[in-house]
Amino acid sequence: MRLMQTSVRYKLIFLMLISIVIPIVASIIVTYFYTKESVKDRTIAENTRLISEGKTNISNYLEVINNASLILYSNITLEGILSNGVTDNKERSYVYTALQLVSQASGHIYQVFLYLDKGQDAYLMYQGDFKGGQIAPLRMDKDIVPYAAKTLPTHWSGDYGINLFPPKRQELVFSIYRPLFRVPTTERIGLLSIDVRVEALRELSAQLYDANNEDIYILASDGTVIYASDESEIGQKPQQTWVRTILGGTESAGSLETSESGYDGLILFDKIKLDYLEWTVVKRIPGHYLYEPARKLTMINAAIAVLFLSVATAAVLAVSIRFTYPIKKLIRSINKIQTGQLEEPIDISRNDEFGLLAKRFRTMMNTINELILQEYKLKLANKTIQLKALQAQINPHFINNALQSIGASALDHDAPEVYGLVSSLGQMMHYSMNMKETIVPLSQELEYVNHYLLLQQKRFEEKLKIEYALDERAGSVPIPKMIVQPLVENYFKHGFHQSPQTGLLKISTQLHNEMLQIIIEDNGSGITEDRLSIIQNELSYQNHEPGGDRIGLINVMFRLRLYYGEQAVLILEKNHPHGLKITITIPILEQEEIIR
Repeated sequence: MRLMQTSVRYKLIFLMLISIVIPIVASIIVTYFYTKESVKDRTIAENTRLISEGKTNISNYLEVINNASLILYSNITLEGILSNGVTDNKERSYVYTALQLVSQASGHIYQVFLYLDKGQDAYLMYQGDFKGGQIAPLRMDKDIVPYAAKTLPTHWSGDYGINLFPPKRQELVFSIYRPLFRVPTTERIGLLSIDVRVEALRELSAQLYDANNEDIYILASDGTVIYASDESEIGQKPQQTWVRTILGGTESAGSLETSESGYDGLILFDKIKLDYLEWTVVKRIPGHYLYEPARKLTMINAAIAVLFLSVATAAVLAVSIRFTYPIKKLIRSINKIQTGQLEEPIDISRNDEFGLLAKRFRTMMNTINELILQEYKLKLANKTIQLKALQAQINPHFINNALQSIGASALDHDAPEVYGLVSSLGQMMHYSMNMKETIVPLSQELEYVNHYLLLQQKRFEEKLKIEYALDERAGSVPIPKMIVQPLVENYFKHGFHQSPQTGLLKISTQLHNEMLQIIIEDNGSGITEDRLSIIQNELSYQNHEPGGDRIGLINVMFRLRLYYGEQAVLILEKNHPHGLKITITIPILEQEEIIR
């Protein structure tokens, strides 16, 4: 027992002996159930795809028949004949041509019947023969909504009251009824019925199942068998549990097992839902046929397991000894590496897993050495980048200092107005270069805007007037930096030069219900209603990115959304009698709440 606790070699011998006997016994049991489930899952996947393809083929075929029933609406002359009845041979030939086109839509169309409400005329196109006559009033569409169609389940064909000589042989068909209306009203003018041989469904279903071992059904919504591989069941309503389960469920496709269906095997289904029918394609696979591969595979695996049991038992001792030797050798190398000898070679020349382990361990150590060197180089690179960033700040600070020198020179030369302008420009540069503060008091933002407007007033002199209506309580409210100036600048970019009158720009602030409003109004040229609506929609779009020809507005809205989310609102509207009014509404938050 002590050797078992301290020696990997003896543990390996014991483990290999146990691992040979127990798995072989267990595998004979487990393999069958696992293989059985695998076969079932694979069968479900393959047959689901197969039935889906069959469903698509049947749907496409039915759509061809349905589209053929719409041919009577495609000719204005024919529509008039259908509405007013057939009065002469020429009109009768029109009807003949139309029914012939319908009957030629598919080789499986058995016959086409047309009934006209006007005159109670009826016409039948059967196998190229055309016959007409008058029959009693016909109503087969009482539950069909206008301009829709309905499919009648499989039934024996009839002559609709038009006697043919010699009498035709009856066949199993399904029918598509389409009431005809006077376009665009809901006044019914006739009825078209297309009988299609069940042979069409037989051909479409032939590739969906193994006729010797499997069953196929096509069921109507009421359980009537439209088609079945056992054609004696066509037209019947089977009462088995699986029929009620499939038709009564909400799933459009799926599979049922014995416990759910009462059928000893697997049932797969897929529902066809069109405007004029609801059919279900069902495939049944018997259990004995489904799981036969699983039984065979289990027997093969059991035989192979017994064969290798004798070989594995004989090789346990030799293998255990051979496997433990390279492990001990690898441990010796690892101990040296642990002492700091990272370049210690690992001398294990094998092509098996132990050799691969040794190579991967050596590769890992090389990678660690490279990462250590790379981390050192990265730190050096970061220091270099920081140095360059500091150097990049020299030029803006130099310009700011130069402006201060120019201002001082202006005072020396008795030019205080020039000093004021230079000072305003310097204050603007100082404000914009300060990257440490992204949230500032409203008063500081408005001071920056004031410096900007002083420069604009000097530029335009008496052509520009500035008005303020500021709530003193709002001055201390923290807001994101640079959200007011771009909106003020927008006036000088788009509205000021296009107006012949004196420009008026008004900036207002208000506090109301824990919300801050910043209002910028001008008397510029403004924008049209359509353009205003387009811009407002763009600003309301939550996922916009800054860019485009309205970069100022978009950038401001983008940043407000980042800081305040849905609570931030930016509204553009016309300023009466002319100009533009921009209103920013944001919640009053503490600075920590804004930048969290």
